[in-house]
Amino acid sequence: MRKPLAFLLAAILAAALLGGCSETKQPLDTWVHADAGSYGAAISPDGKYLLTGEIDGFARVWDLATNEVMYSVQHEDGDEGGVIAAAFSERGDVLVTVEQNSIARWAVASGRLTGYWSWPNLSDVAVSADGRYALIGSKDNQAVYFDMVAGEMRYVFPHHEKVTSVALSKDGRFALTGADDWHASLWDLRDDGKHLWSKNLEYKIALVALSDDGVYALANAYIGDARIFETAGQGRLVSRLDEVRMTLVSADFSDDNRILATGRAAKSIDIWEVATGKLLETWKPTVKHKVRPDSATILDLKLDTNARTLISESSTGIGQRWSVN
Repeated sequence: MRKPLAFLLAAILAAALLGGCSETKQPLDTWVHADAGSYGAAISPDGKYLLTGEIDGFARVWDLATNEVMYSVQHEDGDEGGVIAAAFSERGDVLVTVEQNSIARWAVASGRLTGYWSWPNLSDVAVSADGRYALIGSKDNQAVYFDMVAGEMRYVFPHHEKVTSVALSKDGRFALTGADDWHASLWDLRDDGKHLWSKNLEYKIALVALSDDGVYALANAYIGDARIFETAGQGRLVSRLDEVRMTLVSADFSDDNRILATGRAAKSIDIWEVATGKLLETWKPTVKHKVRPDSATILDLKLDTNARTLISESSTGIGQRWSVN
C-alpha cells in the first residue's frame, strides 16, 4: 500500500484534469476484491498475498491463489482507525501495517499480531527482506529505520518537510526517502545510516522506489517527471522517463533491472526501459462502472520473476494479471 487516501484523492483529481490516452489490453485474470473500492493496496513480493484497505471496512489480507480473504486487520477502533500504508517482507511471511498513529507487525500465515507501537503522524512504510526492520515515513519531517524485534530505533533520516514515500533495497544496504521538501535522499544502512546523496526534483515527491539489488533508485515528483539514478557514487542520472506531468503511485523494477513497471494515479500501467526511460508499453484497465472522471488508480503492482506477467490492484477494488510484451 503506497499512499493514504488524502494523497490519492488529490492525485486522482489532478490526473483526471490532465487527461491522456493509452492502449486497451485484455487481462489474463481478473479478481474482484472490494465492491465499494479500495484506497490502498499492497502485494507481496512473491505475488501470493494481497492487502486491501477498503473504503467500507477493515483492511483485508487475501490469498491470491484462491482469491479468498484470510483475515482482517485493524489497529484502533473509531474514526482514527484505518490502515494508510502497508508492506510485506520478501518471503511474504511478515506484514507491517501503518495507521495514522500506530504501527503493527503481523505473521502472515496466521494473522497473529507480533508487535504493536503507538507512533503519531505516520505516512508510509517499507519492510526489510527478513521482516525485522521497518522504514517508517513520518509527517514530523523524518523517516526512522526501526528494529521491530528489539523495539528500538536504529537510524533517523531527517528532511525539511514531511516524508511522503520510503523504500528499502532487498539486499539491506540502502534506504530511500522522499519528502515535501522536493528531495529524494539515499542512505547507507551498512554505514550507520550515512547520507549518500539527495536529488532535488523541483516539487514535492510523490513516490520513491529501489531496485531489489539496490543498483537503481526511482524518484517521481507530484504531477512532474520521474527520474532513475544510480545509487553508487553521487547518484548519476541514468534516465528520465519520457513523459512529464504524471503522478506515480506504485512501481516495481524487474529482477534484471531491464524494465520498470509503474502505476499512475491516472489509472495507466506503464512499462519503461530503465536504461533510456523509453515507454515500451502502456494500457488502462477498464473500470467496473462508467464514471466521469474515470478515477481508477493503480495502487500497487508486481512483476513476476521473469517480468513476463504483472499483477495489479486498482482503486476500483479489482486485481488483475497481465502479460508483459
